[in-house]
Amino acid sequence: MARTDRDVNLKALIGNQLQYIYSADELTNVLNTLASNIGVFAGFRRNQMLCFADTSKDNRRAKRYRMHKKHGGTRAIVAPHQSLLYMLKGFNALLQQYYEPTTWCYGFVKGRSVVQNAQQHLGKRYILNIDIKDFFPSITRQMVEEVLLAEPLKCSAEAARLLSGLCTAAEPQGDVLPQGFPTSPTLSNMVCKKMDEELAAAAQRIGATYSRYADDMSFSSDKDVLRPTGSFYLQVSTIVEKYGFRLNDRKTRLQRRGRRQQVTGVVVSHKVNVTREYARQIRSLLYMWERYGYWETARAALRAYREQHGKTRGHGEYLTLYAVLRGRLNYMKMVKGETDPTYLKLWNKYNQLMQRDVPKRRRGVYGTNAHRPEPSRANDYLGEPQRKGCAGVVALFVALTLAGLLACNLLA
Repeated sequence: MARTDRDVNLKALIGNQLQYIYSADELTNVLNTLASNIGVFAGFRRNQMLCFADTSKDNRRAKRYRMHKKHGGTRAIVAPHQSLLYMLKGFNALLQQYYEPTTWCYGFVKGRSVVQNAQQHLGKRYILNIDIKDFFPSITRQMVEEVLLAEPLKCSAEAARLLSGLCTAAEPQGDVLPQGFPTSPTLSNMVCKKMDEELAAAAQRIGATYSRYADDMSFSSDKDVLRPTGSFYLQVSTIVEKYGFRLNDRKTRLQRRGRRQQVTGVVVSHKVNVTREYARQIRSLLYMWERYGYWETARAALRAYREQHGKTRGHGEYLTLYAVLRGRLNYMKMVKGETDPTYLKLWNKYNQLMQRDVPKRRRGVYGTNAHRPEPSRANDYLGEPQRKGCAGVVALFVALTLAGLLACNLLA
């Protein structure tokens, strides 16, 4: 079995080598050591590493595509070449052992989650949610290089120059941290460490609580001091701009007690919870699965999703409904707890439908170790005879359900 970064102390293994790297050969050796010790491909060559560190050779080091966002629009993704991916995975494993997260940072940190981030603001009278605009593209190669030169890594100038090239991608505004590189989350937190300290100190001075999950910053207080037109908001904007970022004023939201309060998608009005719309959507999909069958619902759900969000990658005629539902139920379990009656009721219904409609495989009932089921030739979906003419009804039902939930989210 391949080892992971948890099985070996990479800090002790590498020691202070990064401080005394003066050539590409020396850095290539370090990257090979890191990769081999976390169980991914090693055997990198000097010229290969130099090519990947040159951001102008974009077509040789990465692939670009756009991913649809949940509520419309697209996000630019830069996927590294396989060999570059392995280099970055090894270096990221080392970064994670050096990086010590602040008490206010909850995104991209092992053992922390959106739920723990939301719990910091539970039951507060006022909650201010602020979004950083273009978070990853705002982190420049120079900012990354400064982090690598400073404590705790203290890389040599040559190592920082080459590693910052490996970890960034060329954009019209310059070399920046891309979404899609495994090192980007950890480096973004390292870049934001001092900013988090200043924002937390500013919040403490007015008796407020601060936390950050990636580009989502949240402040909460029982005092009326968080208004977007007030002095504190201006102070937050000044601090954020000092560190090279900008606030997305369109996503700034002040939530008062008495209405639904959310932090990073988790309801925190009285207890941490998922939204009613979230539970309702799971319940609706399970009902349609039970009423019309798996494959009819999976086809209609994909059609409705495409109408709202455009083309989707990785799907044929059907949405992977079983995986979507399992993921949403796992999220509900994380937020509400495994003993919550609403979660247990929906989870039991999901298991009943899986037993009814999905045939058993070599390693038990269909799950993570089995391949995706194919619809039988005789029937359009499993478990029941085909019901002709119901596809349009299901599609309309799914479309109306998703449209209603989207409207509720926008109004909230």
